[in-house]
Amino acid sequence: MSKILVNVALPYANGPIHLGHVAGAYLNSDIFVRFLRMHGHEVMFVSGSDEHGTPATLAADRLHISPKEIADRYHREHLESFTKLDIIFDIYTRTTYPEHRETVAEFVLDFQKKGLLSEHTMVSPFCPTDNRFMPDRYIEGKCPNCGFEEARGDQCDNCGKLLDPQELIQPRCVLDGTTPEFRETKHMFFRLDLFQDRLIEWLEGKDFWRHSVLAFTRNFIKAGLRERPITRDIEWGVPVPLKGYEHKRIYVWFEALLGYISGARVLSERMGKKDYWKEFYFDRDVKMYHFMGKDNIIFHTIIWPAMLMGRGGYNLPYIVIANEFLTFNGKQFSKSRGIGYSVDDILKLASKDYVRYYMSSIMPESSDTDFNLDDFQSRVNGELIDKFGNYIHRLTSFIANNNLKISSSQTKPDETDREALEFARERINNYNSLLERVEIKKALGEWLELVKYANSYFNNAQPWRLVKSDIDQCVSKLYHSLLLAQYCTGMLYPFVPDASARIMETIGSGKYRTHGFTSDLLSQEGSEFSPVKGEPPFEKLSLIKENPNFADLRIGEILEAREHPNADKLYVLKVNLGSSEIQLVAGLRKHYMADELVGRKIVVIANLKPTKLRGEISQGMLLAADDGETVSLLSPLGENLKAGDPVRMGQYGFNNSGKIELEKLKTLELRMETAGDKVVATALLDGKREEILAGGSPVTSHRPVKEGAEIH
Repeated sequence: MSKILVNVALPYANGPIHLGHVAGAYLNSDIFVRFLRMHGHEVMFVSGSDEHGTPATLAADRLHISPKEIADRYHREHLESFTKLDIIFDIYTRTTYPEHRETVAEFVLDFQKKGLLSEHTMVSPFCPTDNRFMPDRYIEGKCPNCGFEEARGDQCDNCGKLLDPQELIQPRCVLDGTTPEFRETKHMFFRLDLFQDRLIEWLEGKDFWRHSVLAFTRNFIKAGLRERPITRDIEWGVPVPLKGYEHKRIYVWFEALLGYISGARVLSERMGKKDYWKEFYFDRDVKMYHFMGKDNIIFHTIIWPAMLMGRGGYNLPYIVIANEFLTFNGKQFSKSRGIGYSVDDILKLASKDYVRYYMSSIMPESSDTDFNLDDFQSRVNGELIDKFGNYIHRLTSFIANNNLKISSSQTKPDETDREALEFARERINNYNSLLERVEIKKALGEWLELVKYANSYFNNAQPWRLVKSDIDQCVSKLYHSLLLAQYCTGMLYPFVPDASARIMETIGSGKYRTHGFTSDLLSQEGSEFSPVKGEPPFEKLSLIKENPNFADLRIGEILEAREHPNADKLYVLKVNLGSSEIQLVAGLRKHYMADELVGRKIVVIANLKPTKLRGEISQGMLLAADDGETVSLLSPLGENLKAGDPVRMGQYGFNNSGKIELEKLKTLELRMETAGDKVVATALLDGKREEILAGGSPVTSHRPVKEGAEIH
């Protein structure tokens, strides 16, 4: 069997791993690696934390801690999240390792020697307030290509276009909203333009790639490749090993890609085989697979192979597999914007087996896919549990209850049995071919077809009748049913490894007990069984509960603010709720001027029972955060929000339960919590802390407040 290198994009260590990441690159790569190892291939499976650059510094600046603290925290959390989902890398590396800095320095010095680097003056955003250059990711604005309002200074997350901060329409600093200046600064550039023809030639014959990946890459090259800066004005990152660049750092897009090599080198050292990694990077028979989300394509299909070409002697990627986006309520999962479930969040609702199964069944391989709790529950219960789990339990319980011994020597296959084995072989062959092409969702579909067939075979065999009339025929049918169960469980293993191991023990597969999960489980020869009676392998999944959200939260727009005639701390506000206008009384006069309030969008509790405050009626309540030093209105971040739009608590909208008293509202324990690189509004709902969302995006505070600030 052959050696295969599987590299998975290094996630930024700046926030929790969410299901969008899992669906984009990490689950499908783990499934593929497990499949390869079942078939005897020698695999090196590498990923790790991308710890440098602006994602870490941006999160650190917002939380007033060091970038290293951010990197340490999220490297640990990411590894824990992957482990909880049974996504197990051979090494989960760090770009802060000394070996990584050494690898980067080797490439930079080699490129300089070969004339692949050039020095140019470029214009970068500069903050006059902080007296420093601002990294691209500190700048946001409107994308000139698609009009997305929150495009970053380096790339638009909506259309994928690479950007320069100067191209943004109405650029602004994400920390304080100020408009940056643009000043000249010297940087070192990688001569990517020199590799245009070689990259076009390399892409010839890559028609087995996904069309979207190949077309995107070819179109990008066709537009003309340009030199690309590899240094930047920043303090956090890999030092530049060049004279005159002591106060600059290597641009993260360049050095993070080299984490694949440095990670392989660290793994080899730990194994006591220092040069083991070279077998995967220099042996021409080794295939290199890369997994990532579609926003990472050009880095792996253009920049990375150009870097390997420039260094010389290295294998180039065999295939680049880029999934589309997983969406949540129609919006892209985003840890920075707090949209969707993190791994820890979803594992509070469902087991890793169920999460892996459902994510595999909706894998966004050819188009964006929406994550839906109703569909999650329906698929897990209807397919994994009702069809497969119930089949295993019925089969093993029947054998145990009738005290039957099953042996291949007693089998007398008839035409029906031969048809069953032929059907299974077809499904297994299709399954193998699909997984070899990394078509995860379709491969799982072949598994499901075999599960349905196994149920039909068992039902048609009617062993409960044969056990009374023809025991030999009964045992033969049960043997073939167990064989189908072994096939199904072996096929399920890459997708749901933990449950598959338990089920193999239940059906008493002799092959599994001797050799574990190998492709031999998918053949008949030598298959013997000693099933044991146990509990059903799965419990029903129950996610959809009665809606516990009794607070009617809506977007309000302040139309008018006047001082309360009888209280020096209060304003009387007129607020637009879309279909109606209400009056609110709010204690904000010490914290906001009246003209600061007019026109501002706020979050309003619209179903609070009206009350009279110092002679003025208040028909609801607005929400503001208070950390003891700063009082700030909550600020909805969602795009295109209008007055009257609903505000949710996690997945829950208002349950239409009517008016509430202030005391009941207090049970929600509203407060500000850290989510990714933002401090966002949350509520305690049904024992779980939920983010408050407007338009699918988190609600934060107008002014920065500390984590733990109470919301009144």
